[in-house]
Amino acid sequence: MRIFYTFCLLLLCLGVSAQVVYKTVKTDGSVVYSDVRSDGAVAVNLSSMNTVVVPALNNATSQKIGRINPAKTPRPEVQYIVSIRSPDAEQTLRDNSGAVMIDAEVLPKRSGKYQLIIDNQVVKTQSNRKFQLENINRGAHTIQVNFLDNSGKILASSKPQTFYLQKASALINVN
Repeated sequence: MRIFYTFCLLLLCLGVSAQVVYKTVKTDGSVVYSDVRSDGAVAVNLSSMNTVVVPALNNATSQKIGRINPAKTPRPEVQYIVSIRSPDAEQTLRDNSGAVMIDAEVLPKRSGKYQLIIDNQVVKTQSNRKFQLENINRGAHTIQVNFLDNSGKILASSKPQTFYLQKASALINVN
């Protein structure tokens, strides 16, 4: 079987013969290479071995080019920090109407939307960092502020913090 494969390989090699390549220069200056002889064609002498010389990559020119066009590296993602400026954590507010002002801040500053969450419920989403709330019930409330980009993706969130709202009791007779 090995002899058969060797014989087939030998026949294949004999079928490949050196071909002549012709070079033709057209009137517009373009050069055409072909294995078919045409008018004005000149036979090109090809050596039996083609070689290519590759320049070294560690020279100063290639290093300069590498610095000009560095490989695309992913830009580091900006880390935003959201904090609640007021009310302070564990602060007690006293307001009989239930009005509460919540002020948030994001660093580094960027345009976007602020989303207020009170007691695990989304209350408001707006572009202003200050929230004015009315008719908040008395008691303890947990607040958190999310910072969103314009498409609605959450970029950062504040730590949840608790504040207390006190109102005068409706059971106390004012007379």
